[in-house]
Amino acid sequence: MKAQRILNGAALVFGLLGVYFKLNWWYGANALMLAGFGALLVSVLGFTARANAEAGTSDALNYVMIATLTVGILGVVFRVMHWPGYALLVVASDVLLLALAIMLIASRNRVVSHQFVTVLAIFFALVVALLTFASGQRSATPHARPVALEESWPEFD
Repeated sequence: MKAQRILNGAALVFGLLGVYFKLNWWYGANALMLAGFGALLVSVLGFTARANAEAGTSDALNYVMIATLTVGILGVVFRVMHWPGYALLVVASDVLLLALAIMLIASRNRVVSHQFVTVLAIFFALVVALLTFASGQRSATPHARPVALEESWPEFD
């Protein structure tokens, strides 16, 4: 239980620091973001499936929940790092999210663990932070001078 909290806290702190560093074009942003999302992925794969099973989640729903979080985290990491294949991961994440929503609506047993809710909240907090900061992101050359639109014309007398 203590390891889960430390891992989730580290994921949130490193992920938010990475987003902030990326916004300011500081070195180490990618390493911090990889550490944050990596800690979140370890938390999902290491603790969430067991916590869901202990809470009484059905096996099929548990597998879809874990797969949705795993593919979603990998899709965001691939997108932020500009690695090829992110579009396929995002589409797979969307399909899994749709399947998860349908399964949760159709399920009579809607039991999820506190760990799943915590990891999901951290994941969405990091994604919202990325989207928020990306919308106000500076250009790659913040101190570039504007290009003059006028040309010097010869004078006619």
